[in-house]
Amino acid sequence: MKTLQTEGMQIAQAKRSGSPRYGMTVDGYTKRSGAPTSIMVRLAGENRWRRLMVWQNSNCGTCFLRIKGEPVIVEDCNVPAV
Repeated sequence: MKTLQTEGMQIAQAKRSGSPRYGMTVDGYTKRSGAPTSIMVRLAGENRWRRLMVWQNSNCGTCFLRIKGEPVIVEDCNVPAV
């Protein structure tokens, strides 16, 4: 699985926005496509804001970004404080 570090990418900015409910099951778990979070990030060298997504199962979640249709895992420590 790709990560930001293995792809040589860095998060330049982060902001908080409203969190849409798509991608969630009735029980609050995520579907395979992931669920959106309220955090938007901008990668270094890009103008585009991307929504941080999460695969959530019980109390364990993995954050990721979709880049060119592929999931790229983001470690929590790499997201600037919002």
